[in-house]
Amino acid sequence: MRNKHLALDFARKLQRLMDERELTQSGLAEKIWGRYVNTEGKRVARGRDRICVWLKGKSVPDSTNLEKLAEALGVETTELMPVAIAEKVHRDEADWSITQPRDSDGKVFVQISMFVSPEVAHSIHGALIRDQREPWSRDRLAAWMHDHALDGEEPYQQ
Repeated sequence: MRNKHLALDFARKLQRLMDERELTQSGLAEKIWGRYVNTEGKRVARGRDRICVWLKGKSVPDSTNLEKLAEALGVETTELMPVAIAEKVHRDEADWSITQPRDSDGKVFVQISMFVSPEVAHSIHGALIRDQREPWSRDRLAAWMHDHALDGEEPYQQ
């Protein structure tokens, strides 16, 4: 992650807030995502590993999870991550993936998590709507994503 210091700053703030509220990773995860019964029949917190990754400064949450964290901790999202920092991290550290599940009839699963201009968002939306009428091949989608990458970064991951 190029913005390691931003992720570490977020991790320190998150740890401080958890300590102030005497919350463990499991406790915070449970407040946000609840519990489930694992394969051993034990009730465990969902998303505990996600909290761990954030506390280690390996990544930062997306905007949806940032809001959930803030609500669970009783703070504003800007206390956890100022808006300018959140936008920069998500712009610079875009998360792109294209996977082709087995038995998908040639379709791929695309996941994009980044801040973009409204024009790019509308372009992506338009491409997805066109896909309803004219499906894209994996190569065509990868080429489109490559052409629309920001700062010359390679967005396509297999």
